[in-house]
Amino acid sequence: MNNSPWQSTLRELQGLSRDARFWTVLAAIALIVGLVGPFGTYQRLDVAPRLAYWGVIVLSTAFAGTLLVGFVERLLRPRLNKYAAALLAGALPGPLLAAIVALVNIVVFGPGGTGFDLVTLGIYCALISAAVTLVSAVLERPARTDPAHVPPALLERLPRPQRGPIRRISVADHYVEVTTDKGSSLILMRLSDAIRETAPVAGLQVHRSHWVALDAVRRSTRQNGRPALELDDGSIVPVSRTYLAAVRAAGFPV
Repeated sequence: MNNSPWQSTLRELQGLSRDARFWTVLAAIALIVGLVGPFGTYQRLDVAPRLAYWGVIVLSTAFAGTLLVGFVERLLRPRLNKYAAALLAGALPGPLLAAIVALVNIVVFGPGGTGFDLVTLGIYCALISAAVTLVSAVLERPARTDPAHVPPALLERLPRPQRGPIRRISVADHYVEVTTDKGSSLILMRLSDAIRETAPVAGLQVHRSHWVALDAVRRSTRQNGRPALELDDGSIVPVSRTYLAAVRAAGFPV
């Protein structure tokens, strides 16, 4: 599996494409703007073509924007607070979204059919995208103050769609790949630092390159004759000799 940030972002988008809630939100937005007909489309298009036009606009810009925002936000989150990262990541796709809208307008209305020059359209798209991303960050549910329910600090480093119960962490070159029940993301940090940020999740380092959450372990097994753990997602994590005693003490007879 390719563990580059770009490939990790693609996997995130694939996960969203299988989420019924994602499609429901997009359909609702397309229906609302299609009926309202902003930017002069109410006067220029009948109902059916207008709904089709806005359906194409919403779907194409949503997927392109989500891809770029997810990638950029993944890079910015470790360096900036979540609001600054959301604002910058949301604004950067503006030129690409403007190009998509302009291309659709040329197909539907012909050359000059955008009603805006590309610079103005890019500014509009950047502002709208930044506003949507920032609002999502503001509305993000805050951590509960009860220590028993405080989410791991490591989750704050992940893109919002990937935040869920942590299952395992593995080293991938200079990154660590954090796998939750909602997918995987790459973070530029050391494994030891990532492990410290998993608290209060009960887990165990089983190899110099692997950490697992205890409730993610299905059973102990062997891989090519060597001890390993099988997780509830079917993945196999090797157990090195250094950590054998700790794994057995945790109740896994490797």
